[in-house]
Amino acid sequence: MKELAKYSGAIVMLIGILVLAIPFFQGTTTNTNLIIGFIIIIEGFLGYLYVNNMKKGSTLSNIIWAILLLIIPFVIFYFAKKKAYSEEELALYNE
Repeated sequence: MKELAKYSGAIVMLIGILVLAIPFFQGTTTNTNLIIGFIIIIEGFLGYLYVNNMKKGSTLSNIIWAILLLIIPFVIFYFAKKKAYSEEELALYNE
């Protein structure tokens, strides 16, 4: 489960790719599909960066990430980061 949490951002990016690919193969591509897929891919990329950033982070940096990740995905990636790395691993990196 720990490895899955580390790659949660990549999984979200793959979901975004599916959102783009399925309408393309069905021949029903619209601008709405493209925008939603693009946003999901960007969220996955930013989430991957957030989860794999080993620095513990201050309250201010968490607020900035929450704004970048559009609040709800931030909560998902925040708990994925907590699951992926133990407090000891974070403490070793932040010394």
